[in-house]
Parts: sequence; structure tokens; C-alpha cells
Amino acid sequence: MRLSDAAKHMNGKLYGVDSYFFGAATDTRLLKAGQLFFAWKGISFDAHNFLELAASNGAVAAVVESYNPSLELPQILVKNSQKALGKLAREWRKKWLGLCFAITGSNGKTTVKEMLTSICTQVGRTHATFGNLNNHIGCPLTILALKPEHQFAVIEMGANHPKEISYLTGITKPNIAILNNAGMCHLEGFGSLQGVATSKAEIFESLAADATAIINLDDDFATLWIDKVYAQNPAQALLTFGLNPLADITLGNNTKLNNIPFDHPSKITKEITKDQVTPQIYTIKTPKGEIEISLALDGMHNICNSLAATAAAIAAHIPLIAIKDGLEALIPVKGRLQKIILTPNITLMNDSYNANPSSLNAGIDAIKTHQNQENWLILGDMRELGLNASELHFASGKYAKDAGFTHLFGLGELSSCACAGFEAGSNHFKTHEELINALIISLNFIIQSSLPNKQITLLIKGSFSMNMQKITDRLIQILQT
Repeated sequence: MRLSDAAKHMNGKLYGVDSYFFGAATDTRLLKAGQLFFAWKGISFDAHNFLELAASNGAVAAVVESYNPSLELPQILVKNSQKALGKLAREWRKKWLGLCFAITGSNGKTTVKEMLTSICTQVGRTHATFGNLNNHIGCPLTILALKPEHQFAVIEMGANHPKEISYLTGITKPNIAILNNAGMCHLEGFGSLQGVATSKAEIFESLAADATAIINLDDDFATLWIDKVYAQNPAQALLTFGLNPLADITLGNNTKLNNIPFDHPSKITKEITKDQVTPQIYTIKTPKGEIEISLALDGMHNICNSLAATAAAIAAHIPLIAIKDGLEALIPVKGRLQKIILTPNITLMNDSYNANPSSLNAGIDAIKTHQNQENWLILGDMRELGLNASELHFASGKYAKDAGFTHLFGLGELSSCACAGFEAGSNHFKTHEELINALIISLNFIIQSSLPNKQITLLIKGSFSMNMQKITDRLIQILQT
């Protein structure tokens, strides 16, 4: 695309030489030669101060909110750079001719994205959301990285307030839109679980007549979502997935889950490889036939995630063998129920990337209690839960205790409520170091005790802002050296 065309799409004015660009960046450290650099002023920074650096790193031009005539770098002056980014991405998407998937939901978005990306890669060139860049900045940047040779785009959409998914859907214009679930997350912005469900359904607002809606039939709000889709277009294509046998994509009738995820391998390794995982083996039933899957991810929730990815792939007319190969090629993503062996007796389930009550319960459910095994929960505060945050943390602590967990180590103000719900066996800490020290003392006692067959599984969970990965890193550093 030419700079002059981009300026028109963004309602901006081009200063400097017109030329072609490809892609965009908002961080000079990630900027690639030939890209367009977007600058805006934040609370604690002003990217306009880095225009010279952007030029030296190869930027073709910069989109700015204030024009600097002293720079040789071409500039496109706009009123609001963030809104301009969305406008440009919307036009870029119109020109791209491939198949676009969009995924939203309270839990499992990234896992479904990774599953679907792996499936699509089996049959064509695929571009997907990098990491967790799923907001009003990351989503447009993902779209602007699309190339003509890409056949598939897999776009993850996150939100913490109403109308955000609507905005992102208007940019991405998905051919296939997947709503994975609605759970207790970002309640400060959404107000209630009903608000979450209503806002997630915004993903269906911009569907074209030939697009397909994918809905989790197990979710309590499935009927609401189905009604919304058909109210907009009674002839809209729609597929459902879930454990509900009435779903279009569900488990096969003869499925017997071989789910033994936490047996301890004899080999001590920092991270479990695909070959060392005891897989979940099950059958997926689809309108196109059945496929047996050997999934290297733990937990029933990941089986459900695989049903979502399969439904989307079926809607895209991807062959069953490619779906099978894609799902079976997947390995755990760091920080998302990632299995790490610390010692012969201690396994860490690193689910530290983020947390809400629904995803915490899923992690708890994924850990099976075996003879001579104890399960310990290391929990940081779950943020953005609104006025009922204390009650939700209390309920989470009780849920863990009722599930057979023997210890809870809490970090943060709200986690004290989880400790209260857990009661005996819980300890609350104000700092990471206090928690780590207490945890190491307790684990060393197990290691040095005369109970060689005793196994400990640690589940680490907390909001991203709680930096629970720090605890994971320290445990690896201390116990694996």
C-alpha cells in the first residue's frame, strides 16, 4: 500500500515523499524495515520522541498526532493515532482475500488459537495473533502483518469492556467467528456475567451472509448467542460444539478418556516435551465423520478447546486428517497449564499467565488426585473482578479445598479471602519472596523426608499483573540446580 492511500484511509495528511510500505509497528524495538511506525502519547511516554530512532530502524514513515517539520522521515498527521491504526487495518483486511477466523471467550482463547493455527498450517500458509496481542492495538497490528500469500488468518480477540469486541470484529470481518465461553472475568468493565456474555456475542455483529458462527453448546448462554445470530440473519450458517451430545462437534459415543496427566516421568527435565506427556486419547464426532485424537495437553477444558478448533476447521472445509495432525502436533504453551518436573517427587503445573475464577477451576479440575499425591495451590490475586472480588476469591479457595488440595499459598490482598475459604492448610503472604521462602522450606521437608513415594503437584495461578511467573522461575532455579 502507498503512504498516500494510507493517509486517505486514516483521514490524515501526508507530509513528505510518497512510497510503499508493508506492515506496521508501535514499538521501535519491534520495528522492521519497510514498516509504518505509529506514534502516540501515553500516560508515561510519548512515542513522538522516538521518531528519529524509528527512521534509523528502517521505518518508511510515521503516523503522528503532531507534525515535526525538522525530520526527513515522511509523516502522516492524524487526530488520533490509535484510531487511525484501526482504520488502516480495516482497509488492509478488505484487500486480503484469505479466510479469517476470529476467536473470543473468557477462557481458552489462546489455546484454541494455537490449536486452530496448527490445524490450518497443515493445509496452507497461516498467520496468527502473536502471543497475547489481542486488544485494540494488537489485533490491528496482526491484520496489518497479513501478506497476499497467507491463506488463513487466526485472530484472537480479548476485551475488558463492552463494544471492544464489536470494534475488533468490525476490523477483522471474520469468515468464521468462534465464541468459546463466558466466565467470571473483567467484571469491573462488564459489570456482571450477563454483561460478559452479551459483550462476547459482539463477535457475531459483523458476520457476512456467507460467514459461519461457532458456539459452545455447553455454555449457559448458548441459547442467547444462537438467538442473537439468527435474529441478525435467520439463514446464517452456525455450528455448535461441546460435550453436549446434541452439539454438531462433540465426543464420539465410544470415547473413554485416557486422562492420566500427572504421573511422574523418571527423567528429570526443565520442561516436558511432547514425547514425555501422557496424552489424552479420545474421539471427536463431526458431520464429516469421526477422528481419534491423542492430545498432549492436560485437562477436560483442553478437550473442549479442541472441539472448538475442530468446529472452526470443519466450517472451513479442512480435511479430518489435517485436523487430527494439527491437534496432535500441538505442545503446551508456556504459562498455560505447562508441566515442569522440578524433582522426582515434585511436579509444577505452570498456569501463571493469567487467571479468573473459571480458568482457576478448570486448572484445579485438570489435576487428578492419586494415591500418595498431594496437590498444592499457589494463588495470586485475580484482578478486575469488580465488587464481588472478595466473595469470588473465597469461593475459589473453598473449591480448591473441596477438590482435595491440601495446601494453599496465597499472594496479594484478595488471595487472603481465598485462604479464608480454604481454611486449614492455607498461608497468606505479602511478597513473592516471603511466599517462595516458605514454599521452599515446605518442599525441602518433603524432599528430605523418608517418604520417597510421596508426590507433590503444584498449581500456580494468578492474574498477569501479579507476576506469578517469578515464582515459577525461582522454583526452577532453586530445585533444579
